[in-house]
Amino acid sequence: GVLGRAEEAGLRGRKGAMALRINVFIIVLTITQILMILGYSQLTFHDGYGEQQKLDEARQKLKDREDALREPTPAPLESEYGQPDLPFMFDMNMYTYLGMCLTMTYLRKYAYTSLGMSFLMGCLAQEWCCLLLQWIPLGYCSFLKSNFVQVGCPYGSNPDLTQFENFQRARACTCDSLEDKIALNIADFIQGQFGVVAVLVSYGALLGKVNPLQMLIIVICNVAAYCGNKFLSVDYRGGVDNTGSLYTMHIFGAAFGLGCSVVVSGKRPSENPDNEARYQSNNYAILGSLFMFVCYPSFNSYWAPASLRVYVATNTFAALMCGGMFAFIWSNLIYPEGPTVMHLQDGVLAAGVAASTPACMFIPPIFMMLVGAGGTLISALSFRYLQPKINDQDTQGITSLHLLPGLWGALVMEAVTILGIDTQTVTLNNREMLGEIMPHFGEQWSSAATQALILAFALFVGAIAGALTGLLANLTGKVALAGSYSDHVFWIVPDDFTHIGEEGADTKVM
Repeated sequence: GVLGRAEEAGLRGRKGAMALRINVFIIVLTITQILMILGYSQLTFHDGYGEQQKLDEARQKLKDREDALREPTPAPLESEYGQPDLPFMFDMNMYTYLGMCLTMTYLRKYAYTSLGMSFLMGCLAQEWCCLLLQWIPLGYCSFLKSNFVQVGCPYGSNPDLTQFENFQRARACTCDSLEDKIALNIADFIQGQFGVVAVLVSYGALLGKVNPLQMLIIVICNVAAYCGNKFLSVDYRGGVDNTGSLYTMHIFGAAFGLGCSVVVSGKRPSENPDNEARYQSNNYAILGSLFMFVCYPSFNSYWAPASLRVYVATNTFAALMCGGMFAFIWSNLIYPEGPTVMHLQDGVLAAGVAASTPACMFIPPIFMMLVGAGGTLISALSFRYLQPKINDQDTQGITSLHLLPGLWGALVMEAVTILGIDTQTVTLNNREMLGEIMPHFGEQWSSAATQALILAFALFVGAIAGALTGLLANLTGKVALAGSYSDHVFWIVPDDFTHIGEEGADTKVM
């Protein structure tokens, strides 16, 4: 009787502690969302129906004069405004919230948390990233306007300025400054989804190691670091990441996740018996990989200039097809006993990672197929020999799927800029269009040096920001080993759910 009353009292105490911890997370989440709503209400306005090209003052006056003299025409249907962005919106949603979220469900007892946290933090990341991706360039635009105020905005390039300075001057003539509110349209939310993908890449290394409150802190810091790194790499230094993903998303996201995981990981989390897949959970993960595979050409081509989108999509598709074939070849060669489905699905996606930014560099499809095959090989070798040594720091294997194939893609970019642009040893297709995508085009060795620099930015900013964020997240406590990879720690689970009966396994940590 005494023992029973003591157990009942202990259970009530644990339930009270659980309620307190849940309230802390919900309170912080509520405050964060209220701040987001206030930020959008004060800093943004709706930009009408879709995205139109912004012109400098002289061209805009000329266009207004021509429009005034033109015969009136019937108003277009509302569906025609912004129509080119709508297919990208559908594909990006499918890639992010269907594809990437489902790939997280491979752990046998962690599907609720994997999907729930991916969806919740994806929504938060998209709201936050959409604001920062617009607000940071507004501040930089104010600087550019003051910097080029004496040069003005005449037509053509100024021979007294470098190629990159002319590129920045043209931007100063058409961009908005901090005095203006953020004009929101569907394109801004699509671009914000690249920040969501960076967060989900990082989350792959953190699966089972963080509670929801820690993940909220990590998302806010991750998005801020992503936007800062993207500004430094692309806007400030003029680096080329025309798919918006290789340097600023895949490499950065993996570096951030690994840096954070090293700090927040407990002792030997890979030894937890629930840190394993099962047949049913792997099926859902494969389905997620298929969604990502289908949407990869759209994903890689969105950030490219409109005239190059079909070119980028074609090159991405060529790399994916070859990567799909070689995923089976490499896996069976490297694993004589037979590969697992994770090796195959991640090998195919690694081809898309490696092909991302090189796809816009006028490389013939045959070479893009080799790029895809190389990314798949690197992924397979990493899963075989490197991943077992870092399982404690990398739950899902983002090193083998995002970081190393991304570095292979960056190496290809470096070779292309040296051989095809700086030294002109080889002739690239459509070379006359390189000026549209290479801000440093025509400046000897500037392109290669800039690409190497933004690679260093992605690795350094990602790793350092991730480690600092991990230290901050640790202030809210750690997830115990017994409950690290089990949904019962965070959710009410069905009666048929079972867990390892270790000490502390019933303690909620939210």
